[in-house]
Amino acid sequence: MKPLPFVPDARPAIIVPILARTGEAAARQAIAASSHEGVDVFEWRIDPLFAPDRHEGREGIMAELERSYDAFARSQIPTLVTVRSEAEGGYCPVDAYADAVSAAISLAPEAVDVELGRGGSAELLSAARERGAATIASAHAWESTPSASELDELFAQMAGAGADVAKVAAMPHSMDDVLTLLGATWRASQAHEIPVIGIAMGELGRVTRLCGAEFGSAATFATVGTGSAPGQMTAEQVDMVRSILLRG
Repeated sequence: MKPLPFVPDARPAIIVPILARTGEAAARQAIAASSHEGVDVFEWRIDPLFAPDRHEGREGIMAELERSYDAFARSQIPTLVTVRSEAEGGYCPVDAYADAVSAAISLAPEAVDVELGRGGSAELLSAARERGAATIASAHAWESTPSASELDELFAQMAGAGADVAKVAAMPHSMDDVLTLLGATWRASQAHEIPVIGIAMGELGRVTRLCGAEFGSAATFATVGTGSAPGQMTAEQVDMVRSILLRG
């Protein structure tokens, strides 16, 4: 397992999503979660601020983002800023995605998520690098699990795009799907220079959130409070399993 480039500890990282309707609410969540054991990274999901029913305009949203990001910076926990598009289960319209990610990059966080399937992803990855942020290229299959060859190709595309981390999440409908995802994660971890993250969502995929590092996954996502995806477990639960496996 290759560690995330923006986390000093080499062990598999626990990423805690922060998902709130407003920047102020997100900041409060971050402050409350920062004292919990096992929190290695915050993922601030800012796509709710770009939802169609928000009418503040770009200047108002940027001011809200900048005010709220101060709380994340003060926590001294590395922050991954993510815009999840409506196409991949989030709140941001696809036609506003590039502008929203540009806003994320302007905060100069430790890392930025870029969906590989969105137009302009190459330019966004380059812009994030120029700003000094690590990049996670991501893809989310909410309906089903792609085939083994499709998953291999996805990871390869992300590595070839120059991302610092490759992340694939998929929805399984059987344990065969879970094994397909884990197998692809392992192969990608061996084939590519960059760290990879592989997650099977939902109840069937819970094992990948607990034991993904055994298959080469550099991180998992866990909750402190409200989660952002089906099947997520608490940071405390994941940290307990991580400590047991690391002792081995």
